[in-house]
Amino acid sequence: MLRAPALRHNRLRRRERVQPALQEPAFGIVADQLQGPLAGGSSAHEVAGLAEQLATSPRRTIDRPRTARPRRVAEPWSLLRTELARLAAHRFIQVLVGLAVLGFGVLSVVTYTQYARPSPELLAQAESRRAADIELSEQFRQECLADDAIAEEDKKLFCGPPLDADDIPIDQYVDKSPFTLTDDLPDGGLAVAAASAMLGFVIGATYVGAEWSTRSIVALLFWEPRRLKVIGVKTGVGALAGAVLGLVGQLAWFGVAQVLARTRGTTDVREGFWADILGQGGRSVLLVVIATLLGFGLANLTRNTGAALGIGFAYFAVVETALGTLVASTQPFLFTASAVALIQQGGVTFFRPGPTVDDETGSFTEFSEIVVSNLRGGLTLSAYLLVLLALGTWLFRRRDLH
Repeated sequence: MLRAPALRHNRLRRRERVQPALQEPAFGIVADQLQGPLAGGSSAHEVAGLAEQLATSPRRTIDRPRTARPRRVAEPWSLLRTELARLAAHRFIQVLVGLAVLGFGVLSVVTYTQYARPSPELLAQAESRRAADIELSEQFRQECLADDAIAEEDKKLFCGPPLDADDIPIDQYVDKSPFTLTDDLPDGGLAVAAASAMLGFVIGATYVGAEWSTRSIVALLFWEPRRLKVIGVKTGVGALAGAVLGLVGQLAWFGVAQVLARTRGTTDVREGFWADILGQGGRSVLLVVIATLLGFGLANLTRNTGAALGIGFAYFAVVETALGTLVASTQPFLFTASAVALIQQGGVTFFRPGPTVDDETGSFTEFSEIVVSNLRGGLTLSAYLLVLLALGTWLFRRRDLH
């Protein structure tokens, strides 16, 4: 006789298990109200009616405090570590770095064979030949001064000053000259800086251009939707890569130069030489950073590695050559000239022809001297870089990514 109320009671309990957070029935009250009629011997009809009344009556709800789910906070350096890993994982960049290391090793061996520390016998022969050339030059000079066909006021210009041993280096009279830190270390540092800058340009363009080509940068924005943070971290990683590349290149060349100087030359240097070398090395690293970020900025702007490399080649091979030849006034503002002015000790000097022309020869007789210092070269390159990065950042923030 108690089967129907028991089934209804079981359904009621199953319903409460499904929605425990919304409302909770007072099961104790239901038991109390059913226990009385059952104990008093009430009929099954009365028990069923009481169960129906309890099932349709309003239920007492219990308010439970809702606890906020803990918000997942990303680690502050996770994006930086991810970008560094992505940069190091690029196969093409790995191949480029490997070829650069191999090429540097081969050139170091070739350079080692081009220098030699001459023996005392070879030095004596070289000094003897230099003395003979100086004596012969003085003989021609005396004959020039004695020539009556040359006006007296022009003899100093045509015959020239007398020569001595300091005017003719001894290296011109030996087959393989010794390696000297004073002359050869700065020149080699400039060559390494130029090669590192070109390599950095390609690495910077490849780093972000590959992500645009594979559309992985779009997936990255699902993980980190703050675009300014993403492009800022990527720019920082590119600058760090350029700094490491430039620093490693300069240190590697310094080590090779020390070996050459100690085995195939001399380690004698002038006063203040190491301060100049340290400054040149720092400016060389800065140039590599700028070149790397230029490649990065062009690839981010065009969304393609090949387009960035094509623009760079077209500029250096065509545009800059044409501007330097046709419009001489643009030479101090060209990228190559500014780069040389940045890393070369004392900057670079340009001579601009003036308005005066010789009627007989048709050549310019007046020139204005323009000196592009290290500071001016660095500021010019930095201005170009900031404009490119600002434009790329603005477009990255505004345009749709598909």
